[in-house]
Amino acid sequence: MTARSGLKVLCVGLARRGGMLHFHDCLVEGLAPVCQVASLTAAGADHGERVTFQKDVRHFFVDSGKGMIGTLGKLTAPKTWKAVQTAIESFRPDLVHFTGAQEWNPAVGALLKKRGIPLLYTVHDVIHHEGVPFYFRVTEGIFRKLPDGFIVLTESAKAQLSAQGVATERIRVIPHGVYDFFRDTPAPAAEPDDPNPFKRILFFGRIEPYKGLPILLEAIEPLFEKYPDWGLTIAGSGDVSGLRDRLNRPQIELINRFLSDAEVAALMRRAEIIALPYLSATQSGVIPTAFPFAKAILATAVGGIPDMIRDDENGLLAAANDAEGFRNGLERLMRDAALRRRLGEAGAAFAEERLGWDAIAARHLDFYEEILFNLSELLRAA
Repeated sequence: MTARSGLKVLCVGLARRGGMLHFHDCLVEGLAPVCQVASLTAAGADHGERVTFQKDVRHFFVDSGKGMIGTLGKLTAPKTWKAVQTAIESFRPDLVHFTGAQEWNPAVGALLKKRGIPLLYTVHDVIHHEGVPFYFRVTEGIFRKLPDGFIVLTESAKAQLSAQGVATERIRVIPHGVYDFFRDTPAPAAEPDDPNPFKRILFFGRIEPYKGLPILLEAIEPLFEKYPDWGLTIAGSGDVSGLRDRLNRPQIELINRFLSDAEVAALMRRAEIIALPYLSATQSGVIPTAFPFAKAILATAVGGIPDMIRDDENGLLAAANDAEGFRNGLERLMRDAALRRRLGEAGAAFAEERLGWDAIAARHLDFYEEILFNLSELLRAA
């Protein structure tokens, strides 16, 4: 293991729940053994019990409000900035790492830059997905002018960010770590029996246009007649109003809301295939969630997904926006249990070997030290 550095890193992640918060917490836990780390998160964020177990992490909280109006109100409140300043003055970080996008980032980042503290930023989506609100695009555009270094999760994201004018030496590719905590999450205390115990294909995550749910439905509909023992579970919040007629059949289970960690774990355990029919993507947190469960994954070859899914090695890839191609991949997996098992086991091994948070934290530490060294050299030369 890397020797513990004296470097002091403040990680800022103001998401209240979901994948961005999971990413922040996992990274903080990985960094704790290798450097001095503190975490600034939203008061009331859905950490579960994770914060309780982060013994080597200093925690600071700020009330970031709820919704656009609540967020704007808290952003102008003196108590808000006192909380942020307390974190800075108490911990005195050498560097601050923003672990994900959030509307507050420009204001907090400007305060830190004014104090001369170097900033790093993990950009999860270099190019905004369809439907991203205008105000978010504006705040994100402002904030991206501030960091001294950027971390992206895939090689394709690095190319996209470089094409936007960021010097390549300021960008480091570090992959998304595995979400193996889901595998270890107990099932809900009163998990009901599945009323339709089909072999399950799972589409999981917030439902957005770019995730291609209509393509999946078009691909799978003919297969329901051919394989009557198979069903599809669609789980996640989002607008499905335009698809209601296509969802109204016994083989389809719709859970149209945000799911708890225990519910996600339960759905992963009972699934046979994880389907990602995305039309576009920088990367996906669904893949590192599914890997530890040794599930067969069928995804489209868009964005950075091929960085994680190697076709016919640890999953299958299909072309985007091609219902027939996706149907062929589904059918191949549905009729071949040995193939599902081989791909699932290979995915779990890939995650264990390459996506553990200890190794990912060590790579972050290397980049932190490189950024600080480069900045010190620039000051010396000035």
